[in-house]
Amino acid sequence: MRREPRPIADLVGGAIDQACRRRGFASSELVMLWPELVGADVAEGCRPEKIVWPRRRGDGADGDPAILVVAADGPTALVLTHAGPQFVERINAYLGWRAIGRIRIEQTYHRPAPPPVAAPPLLTEAGAAAVARAAAGIADGGLRQAVERLGRAVLSTCHPAPPPDFPSDPASPSSDRIPAAGRGHPVHRGVPQ
Repeated sequence: MRREPRPIADLVGGAIDQACRRRGFASSELVMLWPELVGADVAEGCRPEKIVWPRRRGDGADGDPAILVVAADGPTALVLTHAGPQFVERINAYLGWRAIGRIRIEQTYHRPAPPPVAAPPLLTEAGAAAVARAAAGIADGGLRQAVERLGRAVLSTCHPAPPPDFPSDPASPSSDRIPAAGRGHPVHRGVPQ
């Protein structure tokens, strides 16, 4: 019998909740909703690390509220210092009770480095010459420019090495401008030949 697909959150939710409980969180909700509770710009520079719960003083006595430990970078630590009471109110309003009394800041957070942006491959001089040769016979200026842009885009992304010179085929008048399949060029999926 075939099973229905399940969201990943259902599969890993228990493991995440367990890891959060070891750090004093009742569940992963506070960690997951952190950007909504403090704002995306503040959440970018900090993350909640753990909740330190005070020891109970008696059987029926209500305990003091906990301390939320937040790892933050320098500028965000300054924001948390000044706006900490507002954030505590928002968190407690979300939780529905006075769980957090204050925020303790640990200035240890390092923002993750943004993923490197790959530079677009450059078109070599030989590739530019091949594009110019391929578009040379087109009389319409706009169409010629479009073909040149297309040729530059294809050669700069698909063929980082300079394209080989194509031998002229006297049977075809355009064979010196347009390469045919089977002449040493890779066949691209989804592109008609």
